[in-house]
Amino acid sequence: MNMNAKHNAPKAPKLLPWLAKKAGISEQRALALWQESERWAARQAAPGSSAYFKLAVDRLLELTAAESLREDAASFGWRPWARAQARCWAISMQLAQQGSALTARGWRLIGSTTHQHQQLS
Repeated sequence: MNMNAKHNAPKAPKLLPWLAKKAGISEQRALALWQESERWAARQAAPGSSAYFKLAVDRLLELTAAESLREDAASFGWRPWARAQARCWAISMQLAQQGSALTARGWRLIGSTTHQHQQLS
């Protein structure tokens, strides 16, 4: 691949991995949707213009929402439930981690206060 082709290759938006995860689709599928969005936007506005990118991102959001709904329907209702369970698990793990950090901080504070009190006595 020559340097020119690499330089002119379209770049995917940085929000693509986040959007794919949020929609519950693969990053590869999200990239394909982005490329489809770019082709659609190129028919509506001059490629590279701000209107082009706005149209492409708006189209990407529409396509990922539709893809997510299609995946949900194909799972006969299990996919949204499983995704909700995964979110609950992640939140509970974050809460446990924060609770542990607060407990450790509290013990350190108690230890330093006790040490200071002993030095004053």
